[in-house]
Amino acid sequence: MYFSATIFTMVGFSVPTLTSLSVAGTNLVFTVVALLLIDRVGRRRILLYSIPFMVAGLLLAALGFSFTSIEAQPADDPVSDANVSEKSAAMVILVSIMLYVASYAIGLGNVPWMQSELFPLAVRSLGSGIATGTNWLANFVIGLTFLPLMDLLSPSWTFVLYSVICGVGYVLVWAIYPETAGLSLEETALLLENGW
Repeated sequence: MYFSATIFTMVGFSVPTLTSLSVAGTNLVFTVVALLLIDRVGRRRILLYSIPFMVAGLLLAALGFSFTSIEAQPADDPVSDANVSEKSAAMVILVSIMLYVASYAIGLGNVPWMQSELFPLAVRSLGSGIATGTNWLANFVIGLTFLPLMDLLSPSWTFVLYSVICGVGYVLVWAIYPETAGLSLEETALLLENGW
């Protein structure tokens, strides 16, 4: 989200800010969808359903970047086979980022903000503070390293790396994260009483 205008400029969209707004709009719509679904589907299930789509979106973006150069043809260049290929790759990247953002908004964009229910009342505020701080620290690290990784690894491999991180996250959610659907706050707080 932070760098979508930069990405869309790199792949040759003539109005990258407007293109970025389509990503932001996707985030808004699917955040509302998540709020409507999360209590019915459950936090664990919504994560397990959404993370594979995040991985798919990231891998599709990596594929799209493998068919484009960072210095894409400007939008007003005469049509050539290379330019058509660049535009197709740019559309794949746009769709893949929208898929990623939609999946993120439904799962990881919402569930971590509802984590306070996992903590017993005695440590709920401390646990929520640490969880929120960890969330923002991870956000900071991604924001700080994204562009350098794009230069160091290439855009394709950067998105592959992020898909691997999401895959690891999926395994951790599957192995550790308890389902809280239908439980009271007291029952939820007892889920992790004896560890994972």
